Amino acid sequence: MGSTGTSPHFGRAALAALILSISAQTGAEESRQETANDQQNASKELLNPYSPYTPYGRQYALMREALARYQALAESDTWEPLPDGQALSSGMRDERVKTLRSLLMQYGDLPVTGDMPAVTAGAGTAEEHPQEADPTRFDSELRQAVERFQRRHGLRADGIVDRHTREHLNTPPQRRLATLRANLQRWQTLPKDLGPRYIHVNIPEYTLRLVQGEKEQYRMRVVVGKSKHATPQLSTRLTRVVFNPTWTVPRNIAVRELLPKGSANLTAGGYRLVNNSGKSVPFSGRNLRALRLGSVALQQRGGEGNALGRFKFVIPNRQAIFLHDTNHKKLFSRSTRAYSHGCIRLEKPGELAEIVLASQGNWTADKLAQMTTGSRTRSVALEQPIPVHITYWTAWVDEQGQLNFRPDIYGRDPVDGDKVVQTDTTPEENHEQRD
Repeated sequence: MGSTGTSPHFGRAALAALILSISAQTGAEESRQETANDQQNASKELLNPYSPYTPYGRQYALMREALARYQALAESDTWEPLPDGQALSSGMRDERVKTLRSLLMQYGDLPVTGDMPAVTAGAGTAEEHPQEADPTRFDSELRQAVERFQRRHGLRADGIVDRHTREHLNTPPQRRLATLRANLQRWQTLPKDLGPRYIHVNIPEYTLRLVQGEKEQYRMRVVVGKSKHATPQLSTRLTRVVFNPTWTVPRNIAVRELLPKGSANLTAGGYRLVNNSGKSVPFSGRNLRALRLGSVALQQRGGEGNALGRFKFVIPNRQAIFLHDTNHKKLFSRSTRAYSHGCIRLEKPGELAEIVLASQGNWTADKLAQMTTGSRTRSVALEQPIPVHITYWTAWVDEQGQLNFRPDIYGRDPVDGDKVVQTDTTPEENHEQRD
C-alpha cells in the first residue's frame, strides 16, 4: 500500500489562526450551547444539524445510502473484477480499461454521462461508436476517477492501477456490504451527540482529528496498537496534559522486553524500581522477583529518552489508554502504523497541546517548550475537558460525502456480515500505563 498522505501541512501561521479562532469561539460556544441544543432537538428531523461524524446524523444517513447501493450491486450481475495484467496508466489502450470504467462508474468515482462509451464487458469497440471516444483508452478523466478511488481507500493517489489498487477494485460487493453493516453497528454504540468540539481517533485510518462546529479543524497521523495489543474503542474525555511524563511500565513489558537488557542498561536509560509507596528501591534479586509478582514496578523518569516523549494526554478509561509523544518519529512516514502496545502515539503532540490549551491562558509554543525542557514532570488540567472518541471505522463517509474504506487491521469485520467482532483487548494490568 502506498503512502496515504493523510496529514495536511499546518504551518505556524495556519496553526496560530486556528488557536486564535478556538480561543474566540470557545466562550461564545458555551453560552450558545443550551439554546443550540434546544434548536437542534426541535429541528433535527428536518435540518439534521449533527456533525458528519455523528452516528445518527448526516453520516449515518449517507452510510445507509451506501449500504443500499452495495446491496443492489451485490444482487446484480453487472459487477465483474478487473483481470490481471500489467499496471494500467494514463495514455494506455487496453481492453481491460472498459472493465475499469465499469467498476469506477458502479462505485461512483466516474460519472455516468449520456455520451459515455459503452463500458460493460463485451461492449462494442470504438469503431461501432465512431462518434464516441475510444473506451479502451485510459484518458485524463479516467485517471481522475482512479485517483479519487485511491484516496477513498487510503492508497497513494497516483492514478496508476497497480496490483494494490486492483485488489481494492476487485473486492467483491458482498464483502463491502458486510463491512458497511459492521460499521453501522459500531456507530450505533457511540454517544448520539459527540459534542460541539471533540477529538476523534480512527484506528484503521491511523488518524486523529479535532472537530469543532461540525468541521474538521485539525488532523494528524497517529500510531496505534499492534494486532496483539489492539487499541480499544472507547468514548471518554481529555482532562489533563502532562509535560515530561514518567512511564510506569506494564509488568508484562517490563518482564519480557526490558529486564533482559540488564539493570545497568535500564539505569542508564532512566529506569528505576519503585515500591507500592512510590519509593525507589534497588535492582536486587528480591526486588526483581517482586516486580514479577506485581508488588514492585519499573518506572522511567520523564525527559529526554522517555518512551512517552515530552507530552502525555490523559483520557481516563479502565483500559489505561492515553495519547502521547514518541521518540520513533520515522513510523509516521509509513502507510500502516500499528506498532504500539495499545496507546496512541501522536505525530505532533506539541501542536495538539497548544490547541487544546488555547482557551485557558498564554499557552504559546515558547511556553510549551519551556515546560518540556529538562526532566521535571508537570501537568495542567483542562478547565473544559474535551470529548474523545476512539473508533474502529473501516468504512465511513467524510465531510465531502465520500465513502471511504480502510483495511480491517484487527480482523473484526465479518466476511459474511453475520457477526461483528466488538471485543477490545484489555491490558493484563489495567492500572498500569501502556505505550
